Amino acid sequence: MKKWTGKVMACTVAAAVLFGGIGGLATAPKAFASGDAKKGVPDASIPLHNRVDVGLNSIVIQASGVINLSLDNLNAELKKGKSISDLARTSGISRSDLITKLTNPALEKVENALNQKKITEEEAKQLREEIKDKYSTAIDKSGYQDKLSGKYSKKLELKTNVEEVGVAKALGITENELDAAFSRGKTIAEIAKEKGLTEDQVITSLKDNLNVYLKAFINRK
Repeated sequence: MKKWTGKVMACTVAAAVLFGGIGGLATAPKAFASGDAKKGVPDASIPLHNRVDVGLNSIVIQASGVINLSLDNLNAELKKGKSISDLARTSGISRSDLITKLTNPALEKVENALNQKKITEEEAKQLREEIKDKYSTAIDKSGYQDKLSGKYSKKLELKTNVEEVGVAKALGITENELDAAFSRGKTIAEIAKEKGLTEDQVITSLKDNLNVYLKAFINRK
């Protein structure tokens, strides 16, 4: 099932395009050069972080799901000078547990990419080190903010929370049409209204455990 692979923007449904599509969102980049596909040789012409997005630009978004704090509230607290680890402790989550919950999904992506021969062992080692260093630094930094903001942050938040195909299906449109609508600044609620659908109809078409999150998300500009 495809997650956000549109041009630009995301906890997991069970959780943007600054670099060829925030983690490769403009178009999902092919893992292999045409001549090397059968050989299973990673295509070094594609930037490493386009071949495997480990989420280094969406740490605050990921943390909001781990510590059960809305993204808006988390950002508000960070802007007051607090750190992600401070807020996690307030929620009863230790620093070590926070690191584990944040890095495990990223490390799993690295292993999957390595097994699929999208990256080399040397590149996997590089990514593992980046993950360890970036997450550790980010959660302890006072006032840390993700690099992405505005439309790109919104699309990334959708990517990490909702399967694009699920949203498109709920709205009765294609994934390309959904991406185009977002590029024009439309909210999911506005698209739904144009299609004669209510917010509740869209929400009930998606995962039950995301009802509360989606209600707030689809009205965000």
